[in-house]
Amino acid sequence: MENENKLKVLVMTNEYLPKIIGGLGIVATHLSRALSRNDVEVTVLCTGKSNRLTISKPNENLCILRFPKAPRYFNRTKQSFKAKSVLYAMSKAGFVKPDIIHVHSTEFADTSKIAKSRFRVPVVYSCHSLASQGIYSPFGKNQTKLIRSASHIIVPSRWQIGATRRRYPHTTIHKFSVIPHGVKPITKQSKSAPTKLLYVGRLIPSKGIDALIKAIGLLSREHKRVHLTIVGSGNASYQRKLKALTRRVGVTKRIRWVKQSKYGAVQQMYASYGAVIVPSKKESFCLVALEAMANGVPLISTLSGGLKEFVNDQNAQIISTVNSTNIARAVKKFWNNPDLAKNRVRNAQSTAARYKWSSIALQYQSLFTNLNKAE
Repeated sequence: MENENKLKVLVMTNEYLPKIIGGLGIVATHLSRALSRNDVEVTVLCTGKSNRLTISKPNENLCILRFPKAPRYFNRTKQSFKAKSVLYAMSKAGFVKPDIIHVHSTEFADTSKIAKSRFRVPVVYSCHSLASQGIYSPFGKNQTKLIRSASHIIVPSRWQIGATRRRYPHTTIHKFSVIPHGVKPITKQSKSAPTKLLYVGRLIPSKGIDALIKAIGLLSREHKRVHLTIVGSGNASYQRKLKALTRRVGVTKRIRWVKQSKYGAVQQMYASYGAVIVPSKKESFCLVALEAMANGVPLISTLSGGLKEFVNDQNAQIISTVNSTNIARAVKKFWNNPDLAKNRVRNAQSTAARYKWSSIALQYQSLFTNLNKAE
């Protein structure tokens, strides 16, 4: 029987464990679990691997409905779940009116808008980043719908508010709240040589990977043991360009490419590297940087976008600007100052300790409760 006293949250996310591509899926998974532990009833609508709808219930407060991206439920041209089909399946399975609709993914723009009207409840959109494909792409069009229809927008950094309002200048500042991402550490320290570097993230131009590859070329002239592992996926043509660059620079044997691995496998990798490197030109937050800090792995990073809200020269080696020379210079400084690097790791772990999922979930829960009361 339905518990009238519990806050009921309907979560809509394209990514959810075990299907995690990036930070969005990590946040959606850990946040829903943390809320359910706080006695919030959470129903998750997400993508499934099966060719039919599957329902699972990991605990008494958490239920997951996984929808196949089949024509019955998903429009591939619009990159959008079909609202009526999804909501009908949800109703047929016995799910009732939520108090809050929480959307993580643009694929649920239409579904959340119709659900908002049907249930007469607030829609909260967690805008993890702006659609990199552009405002006129299917993803960009869906994001525009969400920005306009959402009752409230959560972003992971103050920088992301500015970036979002620059793209959508008519969106009022009062519609936004900043709630950072959380982190769950797996290891306590790095157990590898400092010359063994790790990059984790999407393979897109704004991540600075081309400059990083050139920096490896510069470093290899003096340090024969330098190696870089790149974990991630992206557009096939861009990946070909990056691999062609490694051949031109002469570092093919120094760079290992790993396709997007399962979330747990990536987490286990951190301790096997001497440093995590983040050469991004812009970041809404950068969960990878926070994960490195929490897991006791030295961080070499820019201060681009939301990074500067938790990364500084007391907890990381800073890359001043994104070019090969400055990336190489930052890595050399890290190598040449091992005592400073150890001190930064300790400071980084203290910083990461402020981002536990339990405390992040309480911030979401407070916002959801207040919005529900105001409705």
